[in-house]
Amino acid sequence: MAVSPADDTKAADSLEVLVTQLFDAVRYSEEVAALEEQKKKLEKESKERLARLDGFHREISVPLERLKERDDADYVDRLSTQVKEFVGAAVEQAKSRASEEDAKELSEVASRMTSEKTKALKSLESYLVSSPIPLMERTLTVRLGDSGYEAEVHYSCKGNISYRFTLATQNSRFFHRGFRFSAQGKRINLPVGLQRTWIRKEPTPHYEKLERFSLTSAEVSERHIIAEFFNEETQAKVRMAGAGPDGEGIPSIEYSENGKVTNVTNDTGLNKYIDSKAMAEAIRDLRSELLSLEKNKAALKELTLDGEDVLEGLEFLRLLKAVFGVMGSTYKSLVQNMAARPLKTRNGVLTLSLIRERLALLGPSSVIARDGLAMR
Repeated sequence: MAVSPADDTKAADSLEVLVTQLFDAVRYSEEVAALEEQKKKLEKESKERLARLDGFHREISVPLERLKERDDADYVDRLSTQVKEFVGAAVEQAKSRASEEDAKELSEVASRMTSEKTKALKSLESYLVSSPIPLMERTLTVRLGDSGYEAEVHYSCKGNISYRFTLATQNSRFFHRGFRFSAQGKRINLPVGLQRTWIRKEPTPHYEKLERFSLTSAEVSERHIIAEFFNEETQAKVRMAGAGPDGEGIPSIEYSENGKVTNVTNDTGLNKYIDSKAMAEAIRDLRSELLSLEKNKAALKELTLDGEDVLEGLEFLRLLKAVFGVMGSTYKSLVQNMAARPLKTRNGVLTLSLIRERLALLGPSSVIARDGLAMR
């Protein structure tokens, strides 16, 4: 099967962020690990140093006790007490100075660890924000909370790689506060029941104005959209479920009030009164607006490999290996072709010399990266 230019460009962009952002995330995470080992070593040495000073204090007491055994005079007892008190005070001063110096050194290491961890996480965010790994599924969710909408997007990728970003909603046109269809200029009457009057023999529909309902939650993927709405005045709820962007027909609609649930779409008495064109347009536009939130990624919230969390422990070398497992053959092909000409990317060009420079910075993990790119 022929590879399209768009696929070529995406693969090139994926390789570029790998050798820049993911390589940085790996080397910074390994620096954190090295500093953690240094911190443990310093803590062990500090405890041993204090223990030696305490041991010295005890050792000084031994000859004094022997002297008292040989000469049980008052002046010997006073001498022993004075020497013990002097040595004890001197030891405590030494321990205090040692503790201060150790605490200062440990603080410096902890500060460096915090800095390296921040750089590792930010590099990883920059890598994943461009969706460089082939997707299996993307799901965006929105939920109305006390301070507005909380939104996040979850990516399931090949290689059993999964990650989640929180999304910023405060600057969104529609989702910085309670969303209603009226914000899009839509006026939709939803038939929710039938009623008889003395004027007409045939039952007539009772309508709810959908624009009076606020969105409380939504979930959207490539294949579906589910949205729930709530009317604060009547305490009624509406649940709408539709197919993907190319789905035909009206969405499935449920109306709930006072514990009674009505499936409006399936009710043969009601569904003929649904404005199918308006409903399909409304759900389609809502879907589009929800997906626009994906552009506003705020922070990486979760990263798992084979269902295991690798974000907390900064296991980014493990991620690099998993990415090579998915994209290795593609990357190797791109690198081989770069021998003839640089690789065009969204940000410019990627050259073999730049990749070699990035590999040199990677340190011990460069062996794995070289194998993954078939570079020697």
